[in-house]
Amino acid sequence: MKKFIIDKESAEKAKATISDTLAFKKWPKFENAVTENPFYHPKPKRIKKLEAGTTFPPGTYRYKDEPLRVVYYPKKEDRIVYPLAAGTATNISYKKKSKK
Repeated sequence: MKKFIIDKESAEKAKATISDTLAFKKWPKFENAVTENPFYHPKPKRIKKLEAGTTFPPGTYRYKDEPLRVVYYPKKEDRIVYPLAAGTATNISYKKKSKK
């Protein structure tokens, strides 16, 4: 099966926003995981599809490997992964907005 490719331009933009050194060091693990399969990871909760109503477009996924969090959009037809945002739990928000 052909691997997915990570879009270099969006990956560089996302990596530039990572301020934590440990999170930055985990970026290669993210790349390896999502190029194999951006929709599933054998470790539970490592990859999760984000619900509608978040600040990101529908079909967006989140990769989490403490402290790194990456929100990305996998385009299945072209086999390309577009990282949209990267950071730690304190500086990346992908949770559903409350209606309070």
